Amino acid sequence: MNASLQSAYILHVRNYRETSGLIDFFTRDDGRINLLAKGYRSNTKSAKSFLQPFRKLSINWRGKSELKTLATSEEISTPITLDHSALISGLYVNELITRLLQPLDPHPELFDIYERTILSLSHTECLESVLRMFERDILGVMGYGLQLSVASNGEDVAPETYYCYVADMGPIISLKPLQGGVMVKGNTLLSLSSSEISDTDVLKESKMLMRYILPFYIGEKPLKTRELFRHY
Repeated sequence: MNASLQSAYILHVRNYRETSGLIDFFTRDDGRINLLAKGYRSNTKSAKSFLQPFRKLSINWRGKSELKTLATSEEISTPITLDHSALISGLYVNELITRLLQPLDPHPELFDIYERTILSLSHTECLESVLRMFERDILGVMGYGLQLSVASNGEDVAPETYYCYVADMGPIISLKPLQGGVMVKGNTLLSLSSSEISDTDVLKESKMLMRYILPFYIGEKPLKTRELFRHY
């Protein structure tokens, strides 16, 4: 059975046997799908040159078994170039999708968010801001949206007030950590909500917040790309 053509990006590639590869694709209509790319590692396989992360492809696949085979693939837009820290940031985004999104769980909205994020990483100097917004957005799409504008007591978050953000409870007015939560200022929560993440303190606190929140949904296993960031 052949699937219809659809847009896709590559999240991860692994070698398989002598000449093939297992490619984890993120598609618009079917979410994540792992496909066998026969001859991927062969020197005569011309498609390998564009079967790389951050290139938008049009693909389909065939097969009746659980592991489907990549049937056709064609590049459909200008490649997005990521270098140095931007490249590691893009790989981090790919790893988050892999950890949060189950196979064959379609999220067209997340596909569009991913595309905008990768494009933003290619032409901005504030990579941290782009990453924080992607983390916020992917959690929201997956149903784990952060409570950023209303405190746990039902009142609007105030910019100058200090809060302890506790998972499953949201921001609690406090001058000290509670129940293992993380301390943030109201301005940080509101800035993260409005996508205005440029202030130094906001960047620092929003990063701490996300590093506290994400393990609740991706598990405690360390992200491999976090290790790469330490070298930059």
